[in-house]
Amino acid sequence: MKEIFIALKDYLVFVNIIFACIVIFFERRRPVFTLFWITILLLTSYFGFIMYLFFGISFKKRRALAKYYLKNSHDYLKNLNKKSMVSIKKWIGLSRYLDGVLLGKMTHNNSFTFYPEAKYYFENLTLSIKNAKKSIYMEYYIFDDDEVGSPIYDLLLEKVKEGVEIKIIVDGAGTRGVSRKRVEELKRAGIMFEVFFPSYFPFVKVGNLRANYRDHRKIALIDNKICFSGGLNIGKDYIGKGRLGNWQDIGFSLKGEAIIDYLHEFERSWKFLKKDTTDIFQNIAIDKDDHSLTPIQVVSSGPNYEFHTIKDTFLSLIVKAEKSIHIETPYFIPDEPILDALKAALVSGVKVKIVIPSVGDHAFVYWANQYFYGELLELGAEIYKYKYGFIHSKLVIIDGEIAFLGTANFDYRSMYQNFEISLLILGNNITELEKRIDKDILDSKRVTLEEYKNRGKKDRVLESISKLLAPIL
Repeated sequence: MKEIFIALKDYLVFVNIIFACIVIFFERRRPVFTLFWITILLLTSYFGFIMYLFFGISFKKRRALAKYYLKNSHDYLKNLNKKSMVSIKKWIGLSRYLDGVLLGKMTHNNSFTFYPEAKYYFENLTLSIKNAKKSIYMEYYIFDDDEVGSPIYDLLLEKVKEGVEIKIIVDGAGTRGVSRKRVEELKRAGIMFEVFFPSYFPFVKVGNLRANYRDHRKIALIDNKICFSGGLNIGKDYIGKGRLGNWQDIGFSLKGEAIIDYLHEFERSWKFLKKDTTDIFQNIAIDKDDHSLTPIQVVSSGPNYEFHTIKDTFLSLIVKAEKSIHIETPYFIPDEPILDALKAALVSGVKVKIVIPSVGDHAFVYWANQYFYGELLELGAEIYKYKYGFIHSKLVIIDGEIAFLGTANFDYRSMYQNFEISLLILGNNITELEKRIDKDILDSKRVTLEEYKNRGKKDRVLESISKLLAPIL
């Protein structure tokens, strides 16, 4: 038995070396990811290759329809009125970049509604579903069948009987709180239900070699007229009834031209899962007269995109900041270029305020947060830890002029591995978003430099370990 164990160990070492060579010579990765996986593979004889299979394999498949990624130039100034030109002049370079890689222009005939509390989000979402006449398309990382999700599932069963077309996408790693029996009930009723990279093994969350690539989006599209999105999944945690207690998050709804980009993103997800190239949405008509002038640009991203558009947007916003950078995120785990950009901003006199949770919802995340904000704290950044539960908001505001919000966290996973969708918004709505951050700061405890320097050895050790795991947290 001992000889078998020794032989198996030698075999696993050989397998790890092979995988390390693949990472070095065949995978086109950032150096930090390459070094991370080489270290894991060469130092962990027994489980390194297993970790690599589940968390390290690159997502090779590019977007199903390459035409959406062809470079395309647009004459922006020709299509903008004077008021819009003034408001986005500073950000036109970023807008052009996003249009070039996503073919999603900044639109202006939109209305934006911000829901400061989860109950308002779910109330309005439920009301819109009740009033649906033609279609309901939902794509959620978590859509549990609990006291929040169950009434929505029941409502959807009623709507499909009325002839409303319903399509649902949930993530295989995120949505574990819905039974097979419930899914079968939905499908029998005529609801089209798809799971994004489902687990092949019961009770195993990541039982799929692609489970590391998660559909982290939260989208509900009703009759092609209104879109709900933000950081809120569908489940009891998001109304403060989970293990972390009070839950602070951001939800919003949209009407107007920007909905077209959300519809197309849902369409691409659906085509990918169904392996179908049939166009779902054609000649979508948007009533422009009912909406205010709110400049919005939708930013989607995923591991199969040519460009890391979420990361690039974060970086561009920070680099262009002149006065202030306000960040609210559950996971402050930036990559090196973004961390360096924040340092440069601080040295340049830009005020940086970051609001994070005082507790962690995942192993090592709390300590990773602490490691990364420590470098900024020494340069004058203001770090706040939310005191009353867990903060899950994903919000960046620059100079009080432009906000970036949606499903993307301020971490490696959202920048490089997850399928995400967020938006850039300018205009009067920035004021209410700034008020939200100001309120959360009042409900937070500021971290002092002295407190940080006097942290214990345990904290320092856990920070050092967590920073090494940053690429997969």
